[in-house]
Amino acid sequence: MAQDLRSYLDRVKSELPGDFVTVSGEMDPAHQVTATVAKVEKVARKRPVMLFENVKGTDFPVITNLHASRKRLAMAMNCAPQDMLKTYLKSMDEPIAPREVNTGPAKDVIMKGDAVNMLALPQLEHHSGDGGAYITAAISFAKHPDEDSWNCAYNRLMITGKDTTSIHLTLGKHLWEYHQIAEARGESLPVAFAIGVHPAIALGCLAIGSIDEDERAIMGGLFGEALELVRCETSDVLVPAQAEMILEGEILPRERIPEGPFGEFTGYSLGARDREVFKVNAVTHRKDAMFHDITVGHLDHMLLSTVPMEANLYRAVRAMIPSIKAIRVPSPFTCFVSIEQRLLGQAKNAIMAVFGADLYMKRVVVVDHDVDVFNDREVNWAIATRCQPDKDITIISNTRGSDLDPSTAGNDGNTSKWGLDATAKPSLSEFTPRHSYPSEIWDGIDVDDILS
Repeated sequence: MAQDLRSYLDRVKSELPGDFVTVSGEMDPAHQVTATVAKVEKVARKRPVMLFENVKGTDFPVITNLHASRKRLAMAMNCAPQDMLKTYLKSMDEPIAPREVNTGPAKDVIMKGDAVNMLALPQLEHHSGDGGAYITAAISFAKHPDEDSWNCAYNRLMITGKDTTSIHLTLGKHLWEYHQIAEARGESLPVAFAIGVHPAIALGCLAIGSIDEDERAIMGGLFGEALELVRCETSDVLVPAQAEMILEGEILPRERIPEGPFGEFTGYSLGARDREVFKVNAVTHRKDAMFHDITVGHLDHMLLSTVPMEANLYRAVRAMIPSIKAIRVPSPFTCFVSIEQRLLGQAKNAIMAVFGADLYMKRVVVVDHDVDVFNDREVNWAIATRCQPDKDITIISNTRGSDLDPSTAGNDGNTSKWGLDATAKPSLSEFTPRHSYPSEIWDGIDVDDILS
């Protein structure tokens, strides 16, 4: 399978022609690009990939809204939308190790040292009140300082100068841990960021697992072949050979810089905080590179992270409750789980499995297998009719959550969490029956015939 963004875009144009829009008029990078995506979604109820050919102040066209469709993400995984969970789980269970190649299109143009100019990139300001121009689609590639293990993740970068950005390292996550080890020695952490990659790479980098699980091999599992990597110009970090652009550099030790405010995926703008500093030592890119941006807080952002999150949580719950039927992450910090409860107490076991598997998760609702977790009305119905708050709500205080949760202001991510057991008690078979219809009547109704 082709591993570059351009081949994927060609498939979108060919197979889903209505899903690609080119905007040729000049656009202001301060709010106009992201506001256009948001307004098309709100007014026209459409979420096409959008290519902005002429962005003021830069020679790089901007591609955005790439991930805002389950059908397009499924295309990137070479599967049907209904098979995305199964396909992603297979890539986690059957990873394919990456392989190094000598060079690739990501090295068509190489700029080092004084030639580096982050101000030549699109200076995209996403929301009113943002602290500056942000890079939102940068995928980090870094090696553990002491071991032969690698980490890939999304990290937002705020451009602060010609060769510097701030970087948001999520507390407790793997790249943060790498930097903690290096910083304790007074050392920089070499890291490189890929911008503009095939969505299978983006999906793989968001896999949630142990610190020694290699996301690059999960990317290979999604491709069905080894991910091709090329060595950086200024470090031994390996990056996707067919990326549109690579930023090479290091996270400096014991240096912090004000970062933010920034409008995050929660739908809120979070205030300025001191963050780590990323020093850019080289920029390499294709000779006619596109600059990829993610429209934060919209489906472009939310759907991309949801697919790997659901796979990880499904795997974690299945290890404890084999009769899990479905899982869904419908909104920030929230998870719905459907199980066939065969033993009393399994619903609360599912709640604990979810909290243990995902740092960000704050609310978990567990329902019986007769409830469709992809239907909010059914989940709310189960909460209303199968849950007694004094018995079926579990609250866990003083635990680690997301530092992007605005309700934890002042605690920097220290939070409480709650789980709702909305399963029938003592079991579904013994509970008050739901409305039903004789099967011979139900099966005999031809809806298409009636509505024609």
